[in-house]
Parts: sequence; C-alpha cells; structure tokens
Amino acid sequence: ILIIEDHQVVADGLAVGFATEGHTTETHDGDPGTLGGVLDVFEPEVVLLDLHLGEGSSGIHLLPILKRSTSKVVVLTSETRAEILAVALRAGAETVLEKTIPFPDLVEEITRVHEAEEGDVPVRREEILRAARAVEADRDRRLAPFRLLTPREEEVLSYLIQGRHAAEIAEASFVSLTTVRSQIQAVLTKLGVNS
Repeated sequence: ILIIEDHQVVADGLAVGFATEGHTTETHDGDPGTLGGVLDVFEPEVVLLDLHLGEGSSGIHLLPILKRSTSKVVVLTSETRAEILAVALRAGAETVLEKTIPFPDLVEEITRVHEAEEGDVPVRREEILRAARAVEADRDRRLAPFRLLTPREEEVLSYLIQGRHAAEIAEASFVSLTTVRSQIQAVLTKLGVNS
C-alpha cells in the first residue's frame, strides 16, 4: 500500500497500522516530481490518497500519474463536498473514504477494493456521484438565467457588482444614460430580479 499524505505523523501511523495487518507499505508526500519513480520501484497494488496535500496542492492532480500504474486508488480525506469527491472518482479513484473511518473498517474497505473484480462498483462511489450530480444540477439551474445575458449585459452586470451607478457605467461605456438604464432593466428582467 502506498500512502500519499502530507502529514507525516498520519502517514506513519497508517503505515504502522497496515504493517501490523501484514501489508507492505511506503509513504509519500505527494510531490508529483518524485511520485513516478516511487511507483516504478514500489509498484503498489493499492494507493491511499489524501486530497488536500498542503500549500493548496490537490491529490486529484496526482490521479493521472497514479492511473498509469495498475494500482487501485482509494481516496482517504476530510473533504465532504460531493462535487469535489466526484472529481476524484471521475479521474480514476475507486472510492472515497472519510478520515474519520475506524481503522478496522479502513482495512476492510482497502481489502474489498483490492479484491474487487473489474466492473465492481462500490456503493459509496455511486452515492457520491449521485449527490454530485444533484449539486451540479442545482448549480446549473441557478446559473441558467446568467446564460441568457448578452456580452454587453454581462459587462453592465459586472459594473453593477462593482457598485457602479448607471451614470458611471454610461460614462465608462461611452453610451447614453438611457441606453444603460435599458440594459440594466434587461439584466434585471433576465435574472428575475425586481430592483
């Protein structure tokens, strides 16, 4: 098992735990520059991947490197947003587990993933993808009115968001105040806003 985790104490604790269960383990901090070499030498059957790897780095970006090997990737994370977890699953992770999982359950899940036949889909994976689709559908529904705006109306909206008044927008855009007011009304109408 290759454990990719930026917190060394967590990585070492997992490695000791898996070693007591009879697994050979290696730890890695998630540096993409050295990961390929580790995979070539260690050739893990399972990779336990953290999504948040410090300094804004994401384990999701490591999935293309990991999927070049025959390793099965299990994400172990504190991330709970389904839309983020779904990105990891769509990029090739087998399943996602929460870091709050008791260690015996983690061992059981890792074993289940390792022994799974091609095409077997963990139930949790489908639950996460279903939740992500619901979040994405809701976001699309909420953003739909913005797609109705013309480029000029988007520009006017941008000015409004900045707190600019109609007269300032007209002056900055070299159009009449009446034209800007008409554009503002079109934006409000398309977005379903009264004032």
